[in-house]
Amino acid sequence: MNLITLINLLNVPKIGQQRIRLLISHIGQDLNPFELSIKELCQVKGIDQQSANEIVKYSDFEYGIIEYESAINKGYSILSFWDDNYPMLLKKIYNPPVILYCKGKPLQYKEDCVAIVGTRRFTPYGKMVTQKITNDLIASNISIVSGLARGIDTITHKETVKFGGRTIAVLGSGIDVIYPAENQKLVDEICDKGSIISEFPLRTKPDRGNFPMRNRIISGLSHATVIIEAGDRSGAILTALNAVDQNRDVFAVPGRITDKQSIGSNRMIKNGAVPISNGDDIISEINPRLFNPLKSVQKTISIELTKQERLIFDHLGHDPVHIDELAKSMKIGITALLQILLKLELKNAVHQIGGKQFVRA
Repeated sequence: MNLITLINLLNVPKIGQQRIRLLISHIGQDLNPFELSIKELCQVKGIDQQSANEIVKYSDFEYGIIEYESAINKGYSILSFWDDNYPMLLKKIYNPPVILYCKGKPLQYKEDCVAIVGTRRFTPYGKMVTQKITNDLIASNISIVSGLARGIDTITHKETVKFGGRTIAVLGSGIDVIYPAENQKLVDEICDKGSIISEFPLRTKPDRGNFPMRNRIISGLSHATVIIEAGDRSGAILTALNAVDQNRDVFAVPGRITDKQSIGSNRMIKNGAVPISNGDDIISEINPRLFNPLKSVQKTISIELTKQERLIFDHLGHDPVHIDELAKSMKIGITALLQILLKLELKNAVHQIGGKQFVRA
């Protein structure tokens, strides 16, 4: 799909990323959605009359050209959901970004990442633990994801850069708007081995509403999210909750019950997050799910499937497939298909990621 077309689609009022993915999945990447009629657009699941009208009447095509050329001229790359190196873990979440603006080294389709997030007002204990866990993980060739915010995020990025690891910083602003501004030098250092990414258009300011959207990407890129010192209403807790929704592991560092900075992280442990004291605790838990496990022999789990379950399982991949498309390609009724998919979910063979879309587990 032409990147300029995607940028313009994202600029259409009241369309949203979910509808765009459904639209492109339905019509393919060769057709131009702006050249379709209202009738043709309304044949796509999720595209109603109002959405179709917005697409048909859109006329600001210069916007996509200017945005694309500005990004390229500034040395950024743009990755689309349909590109081969779009991260597989991120593709599996509900509502993954249609495009990502990137600076530094390219993202990878299969990359073993762990997210580390926490409070802006850290204690000496929190700093020490962050440095220790970060070093343990990069020693095991794990890439570290965080949000470039002041506090634990910045410590995480700096420590990874200091010891030659790879880190990915996810911004809540346009990729050309570094926030906080004092991290500009850190951004340049990250880009030597790591990546800076954002789903937001150029020149987007770091508005408060952007950060919950940013958080889903932090956890979505990662096998697990680690919480280090999070207060009662910390944004790090929202990242952890995203990880739970995405069926990813959540770890938390225990803190003193009298520390305000540990109220949220201690509560996460109480509610099921795994308490940890070092990076090895994380590795031992997620190792079987890593793309490159640290042990030479990885145990495999045999899943017994019926012939019909196997056909559906083999048809699914790591790209989300809508139930209607699956029923059409498999020539199975929706009701019967949902029953089979439920059985596959109970066997941990497939996952439903929202919007009636399914992927192989």
